[in-house]
Amino acid sequence: MIISRYLSAACLSLLAALSLGSNTGAWAADVAEASTISIEELRERYALPTSRFTDIDGVDLHYVDEGEGPVVVLLHASYHSLRTWDALAERLRENYRVVRFDFPSAGLSVDNKPAPPEKFSMMGRYVDTLDQLMGHLNIERFTLVATSSGGSTGFRYASANPDRVERLVLINTAGMPRIPRTDPLRERAATAQWSGMKVRPREFWAVGLSNNFIAPNEPPAWIIDQAYDYARREGRAEKVEDYVYSTGDPQSILAGISAPTMIMWGMSNPTVMHLEADVIQHWMTGAPTAIRKYPGLGHYPYIEDLDAIYPDLAAFIAGDLDAELRRTTMLKVGADCDCED
Repeated sequence: MIISRYLSAACLSLLAALSLGSNTGAWAADVAEASTISIEELRERYALPTSRFTDIDGVDLHYVDEGEGPVVVLLHASYHSLRTWDALAERLRENYRVVRFDFPSAGLSVDNKPAPPEKFSMMGRYVDTLDQLMGHLNIERFTLVATSSGGSTGFRYASANPDRVERLVLINTAGMPRIPRTDPLRERAATAQWSGMKVRPREFWAVGLSNNFIAPNEPPAWIIDQAYDYARREGRAEKVEDYVYSTGDPQSILAGISAPTMIMWGMSNPTVMHLEADVIQHWMTGAPTAIRKYPGLGHYPYIEDLDAIYPDLAAFIAGDLDAELRRTTMLKVGADCDCED
């Protein structure tokens, strides 16, 4: 199996999309690097009244814990934060206790721990952060809803902690092996003029996100502003270099999951092709699964059209779709099987 290694998993979603947009030519070639912004100003802009901060293994971690009932934990996508879940969290907390947090060095969280000589394993650090936050909040079992690169964290955690994850929802999940031709960080002439920038302008984020929303849906201004502001936080560009990302062996990791799993995908997703949902399901030999694909939606369906996906998500979390779940069975060639579908 060919494994791609990148300095930052956070680039998966937007840089892959940039090669697909016809409007990249609208970017001016003489755009200068954006100015940086302090963490204090970011927290003043984007912290919620319910925001909390705690130290988790050297991370000044930003999290929100709202509502009552069974616990649902939300894991955000690259370049974003817990704020991208605002609309979904508002609906879920009518019946659930909803916990969401910013990954280390994302959003309003700051990773203050010095990196070891070999650097941090990004996924390893994210999984550990999730586990320690659950310990801090005395949460034993929970449903995990994860998207994009957050899905990579989610399925790794579910595989390593089968006794803690009650249910798993994967939305447009990243983490499949890549070859040079499909590497999102490969050089492209269309974006070469910005490749050396540590702090990219707002236009970069506007175009990249536009390519991930399928017309007539457009990225709301707030998500562009937040992605731009978080990326230009003072010291963030240097801290990202402390992490190393590897896909590892997702087939064996996915096979270790036992929690019932819903795999949700935008059919028009240009960043992570919808056929990867089928691969994920095929490799999940230890868990009952179901797939839902949504025509006309892209990489952020929970923002593009929450009404389209929420009924399925809510029904799955409540257990109302369990009769539809199926498990992949691997058989040797010529083997007889009287197992059920």
